[in-house]
Amino acid sequence: MRKPSGRAGRTLAMAAMAAAVVVAAAGCGVRPTSVLSAGSMPVADGRASTITVYLVKDRALYPAVRPGLPGHPYLALAQLGVPVTSEERRAGLYTDVRPQEISVTQDGPPGTVTVWVDDPGPRGLRPGPGSRWPRLALAQVACTAQAVPGVKGVLLEAPDEASGHDRVPLDCGDFADLR
Repeated sequence: MRKPSGRAGRTLAMAAMAAAVVVAAAGCGVRPTSVLSAGSMPVADGRASTITVYLVKDRALYPAVRPGLPGHPYLALAQLGVPVTSEERRAGLYTDVRPQEISVTQDGPPGTVTVWVDDPGPRGLRPGPGSRWPRLALAQVACTAQAVPGVKGVLLEAPDEASGHDRVPLDCGDFADLR
C-alpha cells in the first residue's frame, strides 16, 4: 500500500490531528460521577379501575361492571348515553336511556352531581306516557351516579324551551322496587 505523499499526505495528517483535538477537547471539564438516585422504581400496575353502569334486564335494574379510565370518575354516567356492548346485549341487558350526549358537572353542594342531557323530549324529564325519560331511565341515571364513590345526590338537567332548563332531583333509593 502506498503512503500518501505531498499535499494529500499533509491534508490527511492535519485532518487526523484536528479530529484528535476535537475529541480531546470534548472531554475537558467533565468529571466522572457515581450513580445518582432518582427515587424508587416505577411500578406499572396495568389494571384500570372498574365502573358500575346500571342497565335494564327484565324491566329491573342490573349493575354491569365495565373498565374505567383513571381520572374520569363520572365515565359511568357518560356510558349511559351509548349503546350496550355486544356481550351485555347477549346477556339480555339493554338501556332505557336514549343515545345522546351526557355530561356531568359538580357545581352543587359537595356530594351532588348534575347530569346534563341534550334530549329531554317533548314532555321534558318527567316520566309518563310518551316520555323519552321512563322511570327505568331515571333509575339508571340515579343508581349509576350514586355508584360513583362520593356521590350522594343527583340532579338530572336538560334544556327546556319554557323555563330555560328542566331539573329533576333523583335518588337511587326512590327506585328500590326496580332493583
